[in-house]
Amino acid sequence: MLEHLYNCLKRQEDKIISWYKSKVKTLEETNIPLPIFSSFDVRDSGYKASIVDSNVFPSGFNNLDLDSRQFAATKFLKYLSSISPNRNILIIPENHTRNVYYFEHIKVLSQILNSAGFNTNIGYIEEENNSPPFAAFENTVEAIKFEKIFRCNGRACTESFNDGIIILNNDLSVAPPKILEILENISQPVLPSISLGWYNRKKSNHFQFFNKLITELALLTSFDPWLLGTHYTSVDNINFKEKDSLKVVADAVDLVTNRISLKYEEYNIHDDPFVFVKNNSGTYGLGIVSVSSGEEIKNLNSKNRKKMIYGKGRSRINSVLIQEGIYTKYVEHNIP
Repeated sequence: MLEHLYNCLKRQEDKIISWYKSKVKTLEETNIPLPIFSSFDVRDSGYKASIVDSNVFPSGFNNLDLDSRQFAATKFLKYLSSISPNRNILIIPENHTRNVYYFEHIKVLSQILNSAGFNTNIGYIEEENNSPPFAAFENTVEAIKFEKIFRCNGRACTESFNDGIIILNNDLSVAPPKILEILENISQPVLPSISLGWYNRKKSNHFQFFNKLITELALLTSFDPWLLGTHYTSVDNINFKEKDSLKVVADAVDLVTNRISLKYEEYNIHDDPFVFVKNNSGTYGLGIVSVSSGEEIKNLNSKNRKKMIYGKGRSRINSVLIQEGIYTKYVEHNIP
């Protein structure tokens, strides 16, 4: 099916490019800047393919090869030069992680920016009653120096940085008051905007806009939007400790799996429908379970129910996304 869809879209390439350019023009005319970086998880089952997750504060620059890093440097230079003539950058990474690979990512991101002609510093915002969050890594992650961030004359500063561009690589799942106290209403550009932190954003909003775009493209080029989109719904004001909440989530699961079943019947697909129930405002793989029916939600064991109570930083989960699960046709070492 995807090969047929590809051929259909390829024949209409000029029409699609024109449609895309119109979207870019709208963003420019309304002065809406695109995020400085983002990442997307894509699943390809062979019969459909879609984005299943997005991240406005991505990691993984350490996985780029040399050519890709050089390409990223040119793109950063072009983008940041359009924001500010200042060549000083302060990166603010995650506070709550002990993942060495994440800090390798921060190191490579810093190197890419340096190669683009910027002077890069890495800072952290010290939270009350906590020791510096990266102390354990300063002697193990080569060439990274972390400097405490403080507010000075309406700007975010460190001992080596007093003006320039702030690049935020902290997803603000909880948005501690200290972070907002320092970053809100400062004179420097903050990229991406702190308003895109998880404390102020929901995955369901992303899928609402994503599916709207896919549907618009589908109407333009005559294909079924389900082939590139996903069925989903969301439930607010829930608590996985309460049976009433479990029933509401279970009903939502059945709603989405029934929609998937209808599509599977339409296309004669023999896979079993399933969904992911996810924390609607979180990341790090926390607050997520996979189920095939609402009954499984009602009968969640204690371990899985506990997983759905708190997200990153012990932020309480009170809203969930119920998202169509998409199989993958790709296997490595017998693992999907």
